[in-house]
Amino acid sequence: MIKIILSRSLYLYLECMLSKIQFKIALYFFAAIVLLGVILRLTPVIHWSITYAYVLHAHSHTAFLGWLHGALIAFISHIFLKDKLQTIQFKRLYLFTVFTVAGIYVSFLWQGYKFLSILFLSLFLIATYWFLIFFYKNKRNEKVYPATFHFVRAGLWLQFLSSLSPWSLGAVIKFLGKKSIFYKFDIFYYLHFQYNGWFLFATIGLTLYLLERRNITLPASKVNWLYRLMIIAVFTGYFSNILWADPGWIFNLLALIGAAAEIGAFFVLLLILKRYHRYLHHTVTDFSYEVLLLVLFTFMIKTILQFMGSFPYYADLTYKIRDFIIGYLHLIMLGIFTPFLMVLAHELQFIYLRKSFFKIFFAGFVATEIVIFLRAVLLWFAFDFDTMLINWILFVFTLLMATGIWLIAFSKHNKNV
Repeated sequence: MIKIILSRSLYLYLECMLSKIQFKIALYFFAAIVLLGVILRLTPVIHWSITYAYVLHAHSHTAFLGWLHGALIAFISHIFLKDKLQTIQFKRLYLFTVFTVAGIYVSFLWQGYKFLSILFLSLFLIATYWFLIFFYKNKRNEKVYPATFHFVRAGLWLQFLSSLSPWSLGAVIKFLGKKSIFYKFDIFYYLHFQYNGWFLFATIGLTLYLLERRNITLPASKVNWLYRLMIIAVFTGYFSNILWADPGWIFNLLALIGAAAEIGAFFVLLLILKRYHRYLHHTVTDFSYEVLLLVLFTFMIKTILQFMGSFPYYADLTYKIRDFIIGYLHLIMLGIFTPFLMVLAHELQFIYLRKSFFKIFFAGFVATEIVIFLRAVLLWFAFDFDTMLINWILFVFTLLMATGIWLIAFSKHNKNV
């Protein structure tokens, strides 16, 4: 009996170790893309000879596929695939995925959007299909964490839907050209179903997991309402991305419905969390609870901006002034997903998240967001400003944010967890 208990404990420890390794590799990819972010911010200041588009593509693709996708898969595997983490099939799948992401990072830096980068992107998409099949064949605990599973499953299918964009992009370019509005529609389709679909649904699911893992039975009616509203929001909300093309009033209406549905979903999520907030507060550290409140506040800002973007004037304004798009995407990626993933990793003991390191990162993030949106507003109202000064300020704050992330990723404290 003692041998059985010890062997089972060792097995569970090895399962947890693999999930930690998955998350840490995702975190290392994050550190690598932040380096590219610093380079991108430095380029307008010193004007060195790099191919800006190559670095930008490597930065954005690896941010989505290496950091956010990698971290989410680590948690999903930890919760729903525990019995299979030590199998040779899962290890092959995981190593293949990491290989494709590393290939994406290097190939984009080397040659931009050409044969090798397209090859690695295609291989990555195949890896996501492989994981989806593996997940459905081997999933467990879906009845233990029903609300979590509901949203994670939807997120994985929304990821599948987003993958249709890269496959169709070649045909769009060949027959319609990069200057076609349908090329832009295709790009926005991919982005939307990644950050408003796959990433957001998985994040909401993992938020509910923080409650369900403490044996809390969440109210099915509220969870179902949250799910339905989010489904409406993600499918109709896509049309806010194409309003700049003046597609017609029906698309304006659909975009507005999507934005309203997301606001409704936010309030339903708020009701669920409010009902159990005291219990949650006592089951996570004070620091984690404070960060979760920050994430919730940032999510509220996102819903407001999404609502504004459902009106043609603001949609057109966002399309014309690139800083609005950059600021919005960074708000979601760095203000919602990243802090949440770090806190969840901390609570599951994948890493030890030091408060001082997180504050450095978050201070840099907030400062860059203020500067980016300020520059966008100045451009909107056609005010004169010192471009070089703004570039220098952005570089300094980006470096501050990057320092926080590097400290989190490479701190010796993490290695001892």
